[in-house]
Order: sequence, then C-alpha cells, then structure tokens
Amino acid sequence: ADAERAVAEALAALDRARGGNTYAAGVDEVWQKASDGRVHRLVVEENYRVTVRAGEGHLEPAADDDLDAVHDIVDEIVESALETGAEVVFVPDGTLAEAGHVAAVLRF
Repeated sequence: ADAERAVAEALAALDRARGGNTYAAGVDEVWQKASDGRVHRLVVEENYRVTVRAGEGHLEPAADDDLDAVHDIVDEIVESALETGAEVVFVPDGTLAEAGHVAAVLRF
C-alpha cells in the first residue's frame, strides 16, 4: 500500500508540475535537467532502459551495438538526481508511457 501511495503522490506531483512549468519528460530533457541539478523529484519506470548516444547537448537513440552508445543512461540520471538531493520514485512499467517512461518535477 505504501508503494502504491508513493506512486500516486509522484504522479500527482508530476501533474502539478506540468501546470506550473516545472515539468520535464523523456530521457533527453530529464537528462539535461538532472545534469543541471534542477530535478526535485525524479519519477522513472522500474525496468526502463534505453541506449543512447550523446550528440551536441542532446541524447539520441542508438543501437545496442553502437560503440559510442551509453547503455545505462537511466542509471546515470538516477545517480545524478540523487547526488543533487532529488527524491527518486520508481513506478510500475507503463505508468509513464505518455511521458516517455521517465519524468521529473523541477526545482525551477
């Protein structure tokens, strides 16, 4: 029940953030905000993994066999958020499908 409550609270916080322009969604945008230390609460699907490569300040989807690819970008985002004092909430897979599986409430 506690886990369900945490998920519900996280989703409600994302909704409020969307209305207040303190919302980020998708791996590229959330990665940028986390890198800037702007994430207050990170919400990510439990088993979300994505392979990307870093372009010029942006992440682009990449093939698993791409030598320049970063396979654990989601882990990096989580670590980056934690290092800057963000709360991290994991939610069931599919919960954030519309948001690209990862979203954040921003500090500013």
